[in-house]
Amino acid sequence: MEIALPPEVLEAIHQRYGFRPTRDAAMSTSVGGIGPLLRERIMAQADEGLDVIGATLLYQTTWIQSWFDWGQLHLEKRDVAPTLRETLKDTGIDLSISMFDGAMVNAHVWMAMYGKAKVYFLDAPPITQVVYPSEEDAPPKHPHPTAWAEDIRHRQSWLIGRGSLALAKALNFSPDITVQSETPTFFAHHRLIKDTFQNDPFFANTRYIFNDHTPMEYAHPVWSRHTLDVLKIDASAYVPLHGNNDRGDVDITRLLIGVNEGVFGVAKKHGQVMRAMPSLKDYSEKIESITNGVHVGIWQAPDYRTASALSDADLLKLKKSKKDELLDWVWRHYGLWHTWKEQVADKGVVLWTRRITGYKRIDLLGLLCKDPSLKRQFLETNLVLLVGGRIHQHDDQAQTMIYNLLDLISQDPMLKERIVLLDNFNVWMAPRLFQGADAAIMLADDGREASATGFMKAQVNGGLILATDDGAIPESVIFQGHEKDSADLPAGKQVANGFDVPYFHGHPRAEGLLKAFKLLQQALRDPARHAAMVRSALAAQAQVDVNRTVRETLRFYQRITASSVAAPVGHQQP
Repeated sequence: MEIALPPEVLEAIHQRYGFRPTRDAAMSTSVGGIGPLLRERIMAQADEGLDVIGATLLYQTTWIQSWFDWGQLHLEKRDVAPTLRETLKDTGIDLSISMFDGAMVNAHVWMAMYGKAKVYFLDAPPITQVVYPSEEDAPPKHPHPTAWAEDIRHRQSWLIGRGSLALAKALNFSPDITVQSETPTFFAHHRLIKDTFQNDPFFANTRYIFNDHTPMEYAHPVWSRHTLDVLKIDASAYVPLHGNNDRGDVDITRLLIGVNEGVFGVAKKHGQVMRAMPSLKDYSEKIESITNGVHVGIWQAPDYRTASALSDADLLKLKKSKKDELLDWVWRHYGLWHTWKEQVADKGVVLWTRRITGYKRIDLLGLLCKDPSLKRQFLETNLVLLVGGRIHQHDDQAQTMIYNLLDLISQDPMLKERIVLLDNFNVWMAPRLFQGADAAIMLADDGREASATGFMKAQVNGGLILATDDGAIPESVIFQGHEKDSADLPAGKQVANGFDVPYFHGHPRAEGLLKAFKLLQQALRDPARHAAMVRSALAAQAQVDVNRTVRETLRFYQRITASSVAAPVGHQQP
């Protein structure tokens, strides 16, 4: 449902329309980490010679969010479609798509080059109003906004699914493999819907891969028999978990995993979490994992590409210059008071730029600010936090956490200096943040983070990581105190590049985050140790590079396409 716009498109918008429209456009197609990671997978696969295309929606509007000094959060919907239509390439293709209720919808098709690949945008207002619509997006005075939101989400999912099939035929592009990223792409599986595509020979040899991106419950819906009938779903292949399904409910994730030829999670731990889910245990042998990666060319400052040849002193000098550039940019862009940049010039800079939702635990920052003892100790660490992320317009819990944090900051001049909330964090501006920060934070309740890629963007710029041991963190972050002996390394032991925020009964705590802050500050004060940790972070590039992800993905594709025929829809045993 979201594929972030490539830098070239965003820069073209910037040249023509200026800052604000570019920021808004960047926010319209990328809410969380999946937006840029799908963008970069597509680009990297095309670089490897695959004939790959992407399909997404052209959204009419986006939600922007601003913070105010008096402790208020402002949410506002902005139009972005006119800007995008003037920037994307008009393919001249119009698709006529029959919806699940028989209504015919016209979708105009736009295109953008993502490196060597093409990504197509289906433009069908009012269905394509906004990504992940909710009650707040319903027409004014609508009598049933909840029902409207559910219906429009189904229509978007149907449009991207059945629309991608119509698009493939219009392009005469018969896919060997269709990758369905998360369950909203359910309708892209041609055999699962009772319509004209179900038995279309054009897709007879297409194999399907389900790529999960979150273990959260909202991403794994269970649909009633009524919903299945309304959406024309062929559930004949569904194998109930316990062999008995009198109610007729269907776990959509379980259905996709059952019928798709390939399944993978986006980190080793995520694969383990999926295999351990009660609803998926009997499919455990089918569920693999391919860890996400990031596009180094987009996220890494060019100066770091030759960092291995620098002395420790020059390496730290480079880090300091990038941090100074970042502080100057933040000072100018966010209109901070005239002395702020000088006040924080000697401090470590830490990013907390994640989608803002409960399980990612930004509430711990509020707890640090509220408790007098914890706040005093945090201020003593001499760190500055740059906080940014998207809040879904219907996430009351996330909005409450931010309201509470804003209230605390607005009442304390010291906190106001040391915690800067960045309006409208977006994929266009984000590389500058990662290229200049000393460290980045990744927290999640145990088993709730599928992968996370923000910490990878920090690592390729020599950033240290403060994190819980979740998602892809165990694969490239070496926590201080958890180093392992290794005969292959000059020192005979790994060098740490991060700091653990431990779990207590599956949840991180404010005290654990504070301890990680203190350890980070100690490292920043020790030049030899800091330089060694920066080198260890940069050495993680081979693991976090999207090219490694693509090499593993190609081997996965080859195994899938080696099978003789695509799996038919019908009763299948797990």
